[in-house]
Amino acid sequence: MNINKQIISYCPNFYKIMNFTPYEDDFISEKLIKLYQKYIFKIDINNLEDINRVKQLDYVINKYIDDYLFRKEMQKQILTIKVRKDAKDILKEIINSIIKIFNNYEEYTTRVIFFSRWI
Repeated sequence: MNINKQIISYCPNFYKIMNFTPYEDDFISEKLIKLYQKYIFKIDINNLEDINRVKQLDYVINKYIDDYLFRKEMQKQILTIKVRKDAKDILKEIINSIIKIFNNYEEYTTRVIFFSRWI
């Protein structure tokens, strides 16, 4: 099987993400989609950690497209990403930061609902 087809099989939202048309002035979305495309085709298909990160990234970018509030939060937070000067793979560091932003968003926006019991 072709490696690119195998990588796309791990990304169920690939075509949706690639066909997404951002607003005219939305440069962050364009860059984010280019980073997504560049990263997924750069991974080592035999490395399980890379495959899991690609699956997470696919989910995060799909959420970015679908969820307006998350998109606004990501656009705010992505401008604050810092990469160390001694980083070996800058793209990988940026992708890890994007996934971390998503995890923080999920943690802080999920409401905890308690069911009270009436006596």
